[in-house]
Amino acid sequence: MKTLPLVLNDEPRNMSRTNVALMMICLMVGTIGVASAQDAPSSQTQNETDTTECAVIISIDDSGLAYDQTDVSVAVGDTVCWIWENESMGHNVAETSGPNDNNRKLSGVYSGEANHTVDFRHTFTEDETFYYMCEPHVSMDMRGTITVGNGTPPAAPAPVEEPTNTVPGFGIVAVVMSAFAALILIRVETLRMIRPVASRVPREV
Repeated sequence: MKTLPLVLNDEPRNMSRTNVALMMICLMVGTIGVASAQDAPSSQTQNETDTTECAVIISIDDSGLAYDQTDVSVAVGDTVCWIWENESMGHNVAETSGPNDNNRKLSGVYSGEANHTVDFRHTFTEDETFYYMCEPHVSMDMRGTITVGNGTPPAAPAPVEEPTNTVPGFGIVAVVMSAFAALILIRVETLRMIRPVASRVPREV
């Protein structure tokens, strides 16, 4: 009787290897997906604007032609932030010399040319009343006021000059009297000069 060689079937083994490979691939894909999901909030947080230093944030109101806060008060050392994004019209921040001034203060605070997206910040270091406007829309009265600390001190009143003479015409009277006295003195001196000098008679011894 002839003995046949024993042949093992490798098909189950190959299928087992395939399954293991598929499981490893699935685990890798799942790990990558979880990592991406965990990283997504972190990326979003990094893209958000950091406003922790802002004591006040001023933006644009719903009309698009005014700041959403037009009169605010802050302490000395506070930072005010003007922030808006993708507005339909460009805006800016330009300091003025007064509440009704339509011209930018050349040496004042300035955010630059008007833009649809702006992130401008300024720290106030002393008591003052800060007036500003949006240059393109100042004709629409797009203005704002910031009172820092106690605000701008009121201007000192001009000194009042007291009159030197309380009686009207007193100076004229004094001049006339002085002139009259001078004339009298001149007259007296003149008479003294023209008075004849009596001749002295020698005494007899």
